[in-house]
Amino acid sequence: MTVAESRESADAAIVIDKLKRRLTVYYRGLKLAEYPAELGANGLRRKEHAGDRATPEGMYRVVKLKQGAATRYYKALLINYPNVEDRQRYAQGKARGTIPRRAGIGNLIEIHGDGGEGKDWTDGCVALTNDHMDKVFARARIGTPVTIVGTYDR
Repeated sequence: MTVAESRESADAAIVIDKLKRRLTVYYRGLKLAEYPAELGANGLRRKEHAGDRATPEGMYRVVKLKQGAATRYYKALLINYPNVEDRQRYAQGKARGTIPRRAGIGNLIEIHGDGGEGKDWTDGCVALTNDHMDKVFARARIGTPVTIVGTYDR
């Protein structure tokens, strides 16, 4: 769906595969580039709440491009986590008691620079090397679709 949207809009789209730890940029529906990606320290777990250090999965959009003093990670693309599906899963988890009572849903999930550590280390974001972040940042715009896939069935 994300790649089809890239083809139809004649613009960029980003797909992150958590299992492969890869970020792929599509342009006009064609694979443009692929980069190694680092995830949250608990990146392969299902994202449930703030502080779980897991990278979310789902369909998102870039809502803000950040650089300079606006980010502490070189450059960053803020995505619209939590989306409607994330909020529904969070509410269900709260109702079932599987999410700690005081835990919030979380926010501020980004694709950002300062990666290259060769391990999963973020609080739930996706990190790239600064060189790779430059290339992704140059293609992204507000509204660019970002799909994160990998570890659980929907």
